[in-house]
Amino acid sequence: MKKIFLWLAAALVLAIGLDLLIGFVMDRRIARGPLPGDYESVEHVLLHSDEELMVLGSSVALNSINTAALADSLGLTAFNGGANGQAFPFFLTMLKATLGTNPNVRTVLLGIIEPNLTDTGIGNRYNLLAPYYRHGIADVDSNLEAAAPFNKIFLKSNAYRLNNIWFRILLYHFMSAGIKGENGFVAKDVPSVFPTMQTYQADTTGFSDERLREFREFTRSCRERDVKLIVFLPPIYSRSSHHPVADRLRQLASAEGFTLWDDSMLPPFDADSTLFYDAHHINIDGARIYTDTVISRLRRLDIK
Repeated sequence: MKKIFLWLAAALVLAIGLDLLIGFVMDRRIARGPLPGDYESVEHVLLHSDEELMVLGSSVALNSINTAALADSLGLTAFNGGANGQAFPFFLTMLKATLGTNPNVRTVLLGIIEPNLTDTGIGNRYNLLAPYYRHGIADVDSNLEAAAPFNKIFLKSNAYRLNNIWFRILLYHFMSAGIKGENGFVAKDVPSVFPTMQTYQADTTGFSDERLREFREFTRSCRERDVKLIVFLPPIYSRSSHHPVADRLRQLASAEGFTLWDDSMLPPFDADSTLFYDAHHINIDGARIYTDTVISRLRRLDIK
């Protein structure tokens, strides 16, 4: 019995020591600079952003606006902090981080697709932010702790916290999900086969209550900081005559104080598959055209 107790005690000490080592190594790695892949832009937005214009949102935001070209044309600083596979709580976290640490930001462009406002939950990729848990970012801590029962206890373990993302971090050292540009922009390549026109199935339920609450927090946060908010729905290669979420956004725009660009059926994208990577993402050629469109609009709005 005594040997069993000693063996269990040794195993426990070893497990705790290994867990502490994992946390130490990750903290030291973060201290040396951003992790690769998506983490480069994530860490910039969370900790280092100082740009006047920020692009936030899902992958459609990331792939649609070349912020380096935008910055050069408008004579301001700009960064694209869009992210692959994220839900609205992630966008809100990025906004809070930007507004909390960046005194220069004057304009935020939020690029989303309609499902970003009809779903619920934290999103299955929010744990991308797990390396920054307990690094002084309150929204990251609270969201990760609320994601599952007993998470506040389990997240004390570095191994538990990083269990679902270590392989993704490893892959980021060897591959990239697009053509990396400057100022956070990542373009989609021109595909070998262009997409076919999709029939868009709009979600007739409109905003979920959860997303409406978060969206209003997003708009309110911008108003309180006197930051101009532009919400845009980038081009998609599909046909539909009914977009209830876009209709609801138009109703909210005046009351919530933001500008809406519904570009889901924007010419020439609505009839040219060669500008798309797939039905929901424009490719690098499409991004050139869409970026020029955004630059022209921002000039008319006198964004400086």
